[in-house]
Amino acid sequence: MSDEISVLIVDDSALMRNLIGRMIDDTPGLQVAEKAMNGKFALEKIPRIKPDIIVLDLEMPEMNGIEFLKERKRLGIKIPVVILSSIASKGAEITMEALSLGASDFIQKPSGSESEDIHVVKNNLVGMLISYGGSYRKSMGKKVLSPEEYEPKAAKSKNDAFSP
Repeated sequence: MSDEISVLIVDDSALMRNLIGRMIDDTPGLQVAEKAMNGKFALEKIPRIKPDIIVLDLEMPEMNGIEFLKERKRLGIKIPVVILSSIASKGAEITMEALSLGASDFIQKPSGSESEDIHVVKNNLVGMLISYGGSYRKSMGKKVLSPEEYEPKAAKSKNDAFSP
């Protein structure tokens, strides 16, 4: 669907790229545009895929999140960025630097796929992707779904089951 918010996932962990990808795929109105293992690969992919929003880890080899944000700023790339990193809790200073370099928001990365906080992280991340990604799409003159179109499929079908 062309009205979906496209997301670029940038994380050096294949497990996290897949976990974030599943969160996005499970949400109507969001789609994974592409995945990258560091900031360098992300910068190479952006002109081709033109994502509406980027989910970015901070700790990565070759080009980390801070270096990516500096290069993004230098290149004048306006695509919003949500930081999803474990360092967010440990390093308020690096989180503040990321925000000062243009990151829209940040979320503490879940500790693993079976983590108790995974649903909280998913809800927060999806909310940010819809909000920041949707605003960017609108600013680019692209169509955006209505808020109720982003409801998870399970919630819609559950409500439909009680319809007369």
